[in-house]
Amino acid sequence: MSTPIISLSHVRFGPAKKPILDNLSLEVPAGHFMGIIGPNGAGKSTLLTIIAGLTKPDAGHIDLFGRCLNSKTRIALQKSIGYLHQKHANQPDMPMRVYDVVAMGLTSFNQPLWNGLFADKQAEKDAIQHALTLVEMDNHIQTDFRNLSGGQQQRVRLARALVRQPKLLLLDEPSAALDSPRQEKLYKLLRKLCDENNMTVLMVEHDVAAITSYVDSVACLNKQMHHHAKKGETIPDEVWREMYGEHVNIVAHDASCIGCMPSPQKQSSQEQHHHEHHHD
Repeated sequence: MSTPIISLSHVRFGPAKKPILDNLSLEVPAGHFMGIIGPNGAGKSTLLTIIAGLTKPDAGHIDLFGRCLNSKTRIALQKSIGYLHQKHANQPDMPMRVYDVVAMGLTSFNQPLWNGLFADKQAEKDAIQHALTLVEMDNHIQTDFRNLSGGQQQRVRLARALVRQPKLLLLDEPSAALDSPRQEKLYKLLRKLCDENNMTVLMVEHDVAAITSYVDSVACLNKQMHHHAKKGETIPDEVWREMYGEHVNIVAHDASCIGCMPSPQKQSSQEQHHHEHHHD
């Protein structure tokens, strides 16, 4: 059996009495596309920053690519990771070409911009061009980033995460600011990268119905891992209620999906029950 790309063992972050993440264990193989869902404050973003080596857990052990993640290995391991954090409202008000924004992804997260991966300038240009082509933004390579729409900026930020051709891609709500057709293109691209490049993708998303036909599994997170549903599995009602409380509605979707339940009434095989979370 091949070594997992990610192996978390009993990870805790935050005070022992009120942790943000608690006793979290998880293994993710190469080429796997995992969606992570959970309510606000569940620790989803924190989990990604811990795996990215940007936040140190208070307890537990992390292996990435078969190596222990610690202060000595962190920078070396980060070279194989692409990370798209949540978009923040405060964008720097400075002129910067799309090319330069994507070039920032060629450096380690905590390294100066001039300490890039490529000594060869042409190789750098080719990598940036390729990443922008993947997200269909290559015709904006010389555009001022500030002049782009919110959706275009998000696609450039995704190109920045992809530019180093990472083995592991961590995405925190990457579909933010994208319209539905663009969201679908994004999920198809990620599925293709997993299948053809053996990339491993962890993606935090709110809409399980939108991602379910693309991902290999859905992890239900709320401080702990409540459930990890793989293809063909159902997320039990009690898991949804543990994560979201009693204010969870069951709605019908015309697609078979991870986490769905067959209707108790006689339905066609195409009609499944699916859970969405809503707070009153």
